Parts: sequence; structure tokens; C-alpha cells
Amino acid sequence: MKHPNIVKLKEIIRENNTLYIVFEYMECNLYQLMKDRGKVFSEVEVRNWCFQIYQGLAYMHQRGYFHRDLMPENLLVSKEVIKIADFGLAKEVSSDPPYTEYVSTQWYRAPDVLLQSSIYDSAVDMWAMGAIMAELFTLRPLFPGSNEVDENYKICTVIGTPDVIGGDNSRHHKTRHNNYLNCCCR
Repeated sequence: MKHPNIVKLKEIIRENNTLYIVFEYMECNLYQLMKDRGKVFSEVEVRNWCFQIYQGLAYMHQRGYFHRDLMPENLLVSKEVIKIADFGLAKEVSSDPPYTEYVSTQWYRAPDVLLQSSIYDSAVDMWAMGAIMAELFTLRPLFPGSNEVDENYKICTVIGTPDVIGGDNSRHHKTRHNNYLNCCCR
């Protein structure tokens, strides 16, 4: 994929039964930038970073892929440019579920995935981006759970519990909703 906000693959080298994948050089990742920063980013800076990431995600999603592992460590920065990297868990949107239940770093994992749903889509990238955006404003993770149950509890205390959604998958949604309530609201 060629996009200004997706890290470029330069070459693949195979040497002595070892595969080397070479990407363009980027100065640091977003986690390092946030960790080394003494003060929060301005709103203009956050908007700039997020706009670029959303541009890269839109490009990916329009071409039928979702990342599934967005986190500050997988967003590479050089000067004023930020790029999405580490496509090890990326998936084609058109591939048939069930998908892997464990994807992404826990603090950026969507509730669907935390509840071990194997049916999800590119919305998991949007959830992760929301968590990253909040972290850019505060320099602290939005939902720093110590495990999956604690993660769900932290999400539930901030945004509340979900409503049951009807439709073709209403039985599936009701089961997930009940699991969420049991997990979060003890």
C-alpha cells in the first residue's frame, strides 16, 4: 500500500534462511514521543497527528484491510509526519470471520474483542484511535486495565454499559451484552 501515512516497505532480503524486511527510516514511535515529552500536546498538534492517522486508516479500510493492532508503538513519527506501521495482525475485511480473538494491545482493544468476539470489523481500528487520541491529550492511557476484566470495568465506568441491539444477530448481541454487563458491573 502506498500512502504518505503508511510506512513504506523498501525491500525484502533473504540471507542464510533468514528473512529481513526493510522499511523506511522513521525517527521514533508515538509512544517514545509521548514518554519523552514534558508537557501535553497542543490541540493543533493532536489534530495534525490524528488527521494523518485517520487518512492512513481510511486508505487501508477503503482497500479492504483493517490493522487490528493500532497503538502508539505502531505509529512512527519523523518531523511532522506520522505513519502507520506493523501490519503483522492486519486482515482483509472480505476474509470470513471468525477472526482471531486476541488482537491488539489490551489498552487499545475494542470491547467486542475484549469479550472474545470473533466477529468484528474495521471499527476496532476506530476504537483504538479514540483511545490513542485521548492519550495524546493527557499523556496517559484512557483505559489502563491490568487484565481483560479490569479493562472492561474501566471502559464501563467511563462510557457506561451498551444497549442491546436488535436485528439479524440480536441473539448474538444479547449474549455479548449480558457478558459485558456480568464482566463490567459486578
